[in-house]
Amino acid sequence: MQLYLLDGAKLRDMRVAAGLSQEELSAKVGQRRGWVSELEQQTRIHVLELFMHKLSGVFGVGIKDFSTHPEPPNPPTAPEAQKLDVAKMRALREEAMISPEELDARAEIEPGSVAGAEEQGEWEDVHASVDVIWKLANALEVSPTILLKR
Repeated sequence: MQLYLLDGAKLRDMRVAAGLSQEELSAKVGQRRGWVSELEQQTRIHVLELFMHKLSGVFGVGIKDFSTHPEPPNPPTAPEAQKLDVAKMRALREEAMISPEELDARAEIEPGSVAGAEEQGEWEDVHASVDVIWKLANALEVSPTILLKR
């Protein structure tokens, strides 16, 4: 699955022109209430191809109409080995007041994965598949791009 750079200001302009609230647009693409709000606050943010297609369908435009580039950017160099922002994951987990074990369960990932990542992340980069980052993001109710280390 490819990531695309979305221009938050372009998304906001299209949403306003279509007469949609942020919550209405989030619902139309199958995301939680604050998702569009998070996107619109960013100059450029990576969004999964699936959601770019859903946004394109809502507005009847192409993916490039949301991008800061004339053509969609190339896929990441290592799509199955993205760097996980462990500090951000831990902060979101603690804010939600859930244990590492509970996050493993909610994300339906291997038991001990979150605790291991948090321990390893103190000393070195932690890499995770797009699928695992997606599951963690859903469990924490955030956009997957929030968990990517830049």
